[in-house]
Amino acid sequence: MMLAGVKPDEMCRWRGLVEDGCAFVEAHTVVKSPDEAQTKALELIAAAYAYRIFEICNAGNLTSFTAGDVNITSSAQEGSAERLWQSLCGEYSGLMDIKGFIFGRIVI
Repeated sequence: MMLAGVKPDEMCRWRGLVEDGCAFVEAHTVVKSPDEAQTKALELIAAAYAYRIFEICNAGNLTSFTAGDVNITSSAQEGSAERLWQSLCGEYSGLMDIKGFIFGRIVI
């Protein structure tokens, strides 16, 4: 796992976010056996989830986020991760059930 722009000694603090993203997607996926394209979409959603939480944690001027093979790059505008998250949830609504309240994460 690599968080672009984050020093190696700081990565352990954020690695859990990527793991949370994967766990979240796994818990909410409604497709029993996703095909290759669906798997890639789910990986993108997991990375966007982690990116969203990273932004919520006020990680600074984050402009890119890489988790495994997924790389997300955007401007450093506040709320860009939330917009990306909402967009992907809408686009791939058939893959996941995310109705209701989503508690993100507490990071100290």
